[in-house]
Amino acid sequence: MTANTDTAVMNRRNLLKGTVLTVGAAALLRTALTPAPAVAQEGEFPAGTIHSFGKGGVTFHTYVSPAQTVNVTSHIVEFEDQLLVVDATMLPPTAMEVSAAIKSTGKPVGMAVISHEHPDHWGGASFIEGVSFSTLPEVREGLRGEATGGDWPEPTNVLNGGDVVPGMTEMSGVKVEFRHYTNTEAPHMLVTVLPDQKVAIVQDLVYNGVYFAPGVDRANWIATLEGLRDDPAFETLLVGHGLPTSRGELDTAIAYIKVLDDVMTNAATPDAAMASLKESFPGYGGEFLLSLIGEYWTR
Repeated sequence: MTANTDTAVMNRRNLLKGTVLTVGAAALLRTALTPAPAVAQEGEFPAGTIHSFGKGGVTFHTYVSPAQTVNVTSHIVEFEDQLLVVDATMLPPTAMEVSAAIKSTGKPVGMAVISHEHPDHWGGASFIEGVSFSTLPEVREGLRGEATGGDWPEPTNVLNGGDVVPGMTEMSGVKVEFRHYTNTEAPHMLVTVLPDQKVAIVQDLVYNGVYFAPGVDRANWIATLEGLRDDPAFETLLVGHGLPTSRGELDTAIAYIKVLDDVMTNAATPDAAMASLKESFPGYGGEFLLSLIGEYWTR
């Protein structure tokens, strides 16, 4: 899961064409991340990319799906003798790339988790071979109806998986903390923190260079991010859409959600709200996610 210099430069150029890099993400790319192509699958989408860095004896691999699938992520945390996997992406081709990335490490999956209810993060779970996903009981119940409704391959490896208990545990002697946040971008969000490595896998609490979904309770979402902004447990963020970045991205996310809340409150129509967000955040990817505004529109 590494790349030679020429490959890294080539893929960074391709990535820059489709993704807006914030200051924090660009700095992390310059100093730590090694982008490499995922194993391409046959189909209508280009391959995703994998971005790797090491901290405190642990290697972090973030798979970023192509722009056509809104740059949704899966994270592979590589310990000395096992892996922690977070999320499964949305579609069979991207999930199969995640599966190939897992196998390429040559290490077993000690634990795999699903962060929240939204299908872009669990829809591909059935295609990640030999992995059972644990999650919060509330997340499992939230996704169960949609997961068994016939629109997605039924993720029995999620529905029959174990329960995540929030709190501190260890994997391979490394501290891993699971946190449960409610009523933010989703009704329930599982966040994974490695305090000794100063890394937080925050998933859809933060998007990087991609339009955000409207969220459940934007005031509470902002308050949650403000609390994280003051939390000394991490410096690096692995997010649900887009590249890994720094904790400074929390300020960007707070600013975005404030604008999002304003346009959802004051715009005359969903189309007007979408136009305002495009004007406020030019160059962001994942335009499909803006269409969700209509589903959340209550006026």
